[in-house]
Amino acid sequence: MIELYLIRHAESIFNVNSAYISGRSNYAPLSKKGEFQSELLGNRFVNENLKFAKIYSSIAVRANKTAEISCKKAGFLDEIILSDRIVELGQGDWEGEPRDEIYTEEILKKINSDRWNFKAPNGESQKEVEERMLFFIENEIVPKYSPGEKKAFAVFTHGFAIKCSLRGVIDFHPNKTYAVTIGNTSITKLEYDSKGWHLFSLNDTNHLKNHF
Repeated sequence: MIELYLIRHAESIFNVNSAYISGRSNYAPLSKKGEFQSELLGNRFVNENLKFAKIYSSIAVRANKTAEISCKKAGFLDEIILSDRIVELGQGDWEGEPRDEIYTEEILKKINSDRWNFKAPNGESQKEVEERMLFFIENEIVPKYSPGEKKAFAVFTHGFAIKCSLRGVIDFHPNKTYAVTIGNTSITKLEYDSKGWHLFSLNDTNHLKNHF
């Protein structure tokens, strides 16, 4: 069986200032709170005795730093494999722009008419994010399946990337993607066996309780 831990990055400076569209913003660092969240995540790895066969991270600074801090805390910072296939949904020309100026009534109507295929100018759609995330999973994770053997993999990625992955795996309606909540450093766990993928847990942030 394969255990796949999809982990959203810790709080970044763009999460603090949500007035602007962040999109990929691969350069955005963690906030001080985000660094602490990453340490708490590492403590959870230790407390639950989690060991990963491989650890992957988006090339974005906020994801990679979350992986580095949490894995160092847990004592297994051997190798974090960076991938540009698991970055956040690209917002193209809208990245860094004020939300209230971009998301006009007309634009929101257009988005809501076809959420799965809509994309910002020079950006990408949910469909495209889903396709590259599933390509990563099918080519990097699934081939490591071996009947009778349990292997765990950690993937440090982004909120929308996780949502689109779930849409593809569970096959729910694209309009429901926005309804899924994925918090900072949350763990969404999928399991894979001879019958395919199964959702084990969603948006698990138990390690943050009593701290925020």
